Amino acid sequence: MKAKLLAVVSAAAFLSACANMNIPGVRDMADEGSAFDAALHQNYADLAQAEYDEADWADARYFTSRSKMAAMSQDTGPQMISDRTLPEGTSSEVEVARSDLMAAFDAGGREKAASAAARAQSSFDCWLQELEENIQQEDIDNCRAAFYQALAIVQAELETDEMPKAMPMAMPVPMNVYFGFDSAAVDGKAMSVVDGIVEAYAKYEPKMISLVAYADRAGDALYNDILAKSRVDAVVKALRAGGVPASKLAISINGEANVPVSTDDGVAEQGNRVVTVTFEDGM
Repeated sequence: MKAKLLAVVSAAAFLSACANMNIPGVRDMADEGSAFDAALHQNYADLAQAEYDEADWADARYFTSRSKMAAMSQDTGPQMISDRTLPEGTSSEVEVARSDLMAAFDAGGREKAASAAARAQSSFDCWLQELEENIQQEDIDNCRAAFYQALAIVQAELETDEMPKAMPMAMPVPMNVYFGFDSAAVDGKAMSVVDGIVEAYAKYEPKMISLVAYADRAGDALYNDILAKSRVDAVVKALRAGGVPASKLAISINGEANVPVSTDDGVAEQGNRVVTVTFEDGM
């Protein structure tokens, strides 16, 4: 009887959660504001769907609400850090990150780089949410990487206006696409990083893009080489779908050799489940 009651309560909670959000309906709302608002509208809808798919009803509702507000040109900016309960030792970095984001916005970043600015804000909010949840390190890393990557594009766009037109633009820092354990799937949050790489490609026009694929040192070395190859293939497929020519992509498979985070053999390390993407200027 008790188990049946719990099942009924769980089902009721599920139906209540679903009734409080309509992600497809919100996604299809007409945009009433700027290009920044329109991009933010879709980015928050993507986050809402990702959290819904993970049965995180509270955050799915939150991001659905943010998506609706953006469509109605009523966005309130990146989430306040105080709204989230973050793990000890993480607040100082996100405080600086939010301050840098707001400085870029105040300098006109929303207008000059609407798409990247929207991705920076939504990725920052994603980063806060994942930090508070603190159970999926790959999601924390993907949201954080997407934030810094998008912010760099906004800042570069602002700096371009202050630079002599003849001065060459420095290539961005390497960008990282992280993967789950034993996975080569580019999930929604990793796709935010890939989208940023596509946008950066159009902006910087690099001579070549170097992709280096890794795996952590858990498991067999040959298997990890195969897994790393599958990961870089997935990133290449996503980049090509975004319009990056195959002729611009140079691929290296490192597997568990020379990994970014040094570990003993057999150690599962999130920082090594990655494809590192570097723009080359050919000089």
